[in-house]
Amino acid sequence: MNILFLALATAAGAYIILYKALGNKRLKKTSVFWDVVMTIGLPILFIGSFAGMATAILAGVIFSLFTGISRK
Repeated sequence: MNILFLALATAAGAYIILYKALGNKRLKKTSVFWDVVMTIGLPILFIGSFAGMATAILAGVIFSLFTGISRK
């Protein structure tokens, strides 16, 4: 349960920061780019433990869901 909460918090935090920095219109335009960056970049940041990798992978999936929902 802790890994799921950490992944949700990481994905939500990243989405909120990008939303504030880029705005809604630009975030929608570049959502595929940010999906790829989050999916590849987070595991690199959390490398070193199984829990870190699991958190990073789940955060990437949750972030992709956030951007997919916001595109509509």
